[in-house]
Amino acid sequence: MDFNAANINSTAGAARAGAVSKTRPATAHKILTEGSSVPVRVTRGLGGGRYEGFVAGVKVSFTSERALKAGDTFSAVVNGRDGKIILTPQTQTDAVLQNLDFQMNEMTSVHLASLLQSAGLSADSLSSSILQMFTQTGIKIDAQLMSRIRSLALRFGGKEKSAAEILVMLAEKGLSADEEEIKQLLLQLAGELSWQEADPDSAANQKNHEKLINRLNGKDGAWYLLPFELVQYEGGIASADGLKSVLGGGNLRLLFDSGKMLKLMNLDCIYRNKRYVFSLDYEGGKCRNVRFNTEDGRDSENQIVEKLKRLFLTAYMPVPAILYAPLCDIEGNASGLESIYTFGGVV
Repeated sequence: MDFNAANINSTAGAARAGAVSKTRPATAHKILTEGSSVPVRVTRGLGGGRYEGFVAGVKVSFTSERALKAGDTFSAVVNGRDGKIILTPQTQTDAVLQNLDFQMNEMTSVHLASLLQSAGLSADSLSSSILQMFTQTGIKIDAQLMSRIRSLALRFGGKEKSAAEILVMLAEKGLSADEEEIKQLLLQLAGELSWQEADPDSAANQKNHEKLINRLNGKDGAWYLLPFELVQYEGGIASADGLKSVLGGGNLRLLFDSGKMLKLMNLDCIYRNKRYVFSLDYEGGKCRNVRFNTEDGRDSENQIVEKLKRLFLTAYMPVPAILYAPLCDIEGNASGLESIYTFGGVV
């Protein structure tokens, strides 16, 4: 198998729920992703700062903080905040850009299943995870690309979701990899194969050991993978002939938005034979939330929360919300935290 993102990105098929009737307008639901740009057209004012118009081709009503008039058109950047979609106009018509907002709904499992089926995908947990990965990374929802990634991920028995994460990273950066490269990277990220185990005398092993992660980190895009090892040297001094003991290791994953601002920092670490997983959510350069899961279970939750609070205070940083989270939500790329939102209207 050779996964080549360039070959499968050529055909776009935006997934959406609901069919358009030939005789009358039908209710439509479209997915909006953070940072994407959408066209807005105002058709009429409703009074009290409310307007009717089209957003991304869907007719909706909305409110605006500044006066608009029928016929106004502009592009806006999408952001989600407190259960609302916030659209910030890209065309500066005033000294300070104002926002439009309208209610959005988190997609229920029934609507999600309908959306996946309408895109020709099986309505299962893997398809749902891939959709979450697309919205998290900012990739345009493409049914054919999602189907291709799903089919390839199924080849990695027991690691389907992790394989899909790598495949989404490759697609977003326009890179390719063969099955053996992906398999080796999966084993290394899971701690089942040391980053130092590749035989330097073997060209094939050297390729699997270095090239894929180097290619991922060497090209600009959303995700970056940083493996690490926790070591202790005898006497506390690192030297060429000193005795070294490995206490643990893991990987750090960094997600950046289109403006190169850090959005997410995920840490997965094995320390003294226990697993610790953290996901830090950032906005505007500041950490908003810390979610964690440890093999100590919920019994140590309060201790970890208090320790993290002290660390933030010691570093003179605002203390974010610190929450215990299910492992399935925050491991890997933490795409399980991604909510799928739609806004409704008529086409």
